[in-house]
Amino acid sequence: MGDHRASIKIQANFHGYKEECDMYINYVPNGCCNMDERVVELFDRMYTKGMDKYDSIVEKSEEKENKAEIEKLEKEELKRLKKKYN
Repeated sequence: MGDHRASIKIQANFHGYKEECDMYINYVPNGCCNMDERVVELFDRMYTKGMDKYDSIVEKSEEKENKAEIEKLEKEELKRLKKKYN
């Protein structure tokens, strides 16, 4: 039957993690999951690295929110103490 390959170029961005690749893949549509393993590995890698970036962004955001909440509570406590002792 011969060698039937597709040339693909993937440019993807997942939560700030960017990846590009060019490859030739074999694909035969026998069922649902005949994806070239290199493509699957690419998306697995992108998911892992992208989620690491996403988790880091969420963590920083939560820290910022917590810091703002703590500052608000401290200002309220300072105001209360100033009222009490002035």
